[in-house]
Amino acid sequence: MATSRVSTLLQTSATRTLDRPNSLDSDLVSENEYMSAEITRLRLRVLDLERAADTDPLMPVYNRRAFMRELSRAQTVMARYDMLSSIIFFDLNDFKSINDRFGHGIGDEFLRKTGEVLLNGVRDCDMVARLGGDEFGVLLFKTDTRTAHAKASTLACRISEQKVEMPTGDINITTAWGIAPCEPADTPDQILARADRAMYISKKSTRSKS
Repeated sequence: MATSRVSTLLQTSATRTLDRPNSLDSDLVSENEYMSAEITRLRLRVLDLERAADTDPLMPVYNRRAFMRELSRAQTVMARYDMLSSIIFFDLNDFKSINDRFGHGIGDEFLRKTGEVLLNGVRDCDMVARLGGDEFGVLLFKTDTRTAHAKASTLACRISEQKVEMPTGDINITTAWGIAPCEPADTPDQILARADRAMYISKKSTRSKS
């Protein structure tokens, strides 16, 4: 190990003659360079592991774990600076039937297309995450619910425009969504649950009209 090698050098230095100081200095510089490179490598490895732990395995968006953490930070910003943020909860309509009829490969393609639409439709400071299955969350920083409502409507329209080519013809998918403000008095789970309920009410209302 690097530590033991440095220790050996330091112990040996006490017995070396005075006519060889340059050799010892060179050895120590070499060891320091080695340790510095090793520390840098380990730090990069830690960053890679942290990124992997926060990222969805299917697409380049965050996962639920990372989303809940950032939601909590948005609450802290609201409490400290009075800057309200909002979340959008998206759920793809009839996703199970698409998987059952066309296969999971087609379902995954719609998931990736949805992720791309959401990523391309928000600011760099916002956050997109796949919360699980066909559910997505969008965290809009410094955004009130009225603005979030307009953004959700736009994103939902863009998702419905995505198509997958099939031998029998192109297929598309629609989505239901709900909004919730990141109020500091609530827990992150309560905020997400509120957006989920709003999405469900919207989905139920749409089905009753069809």
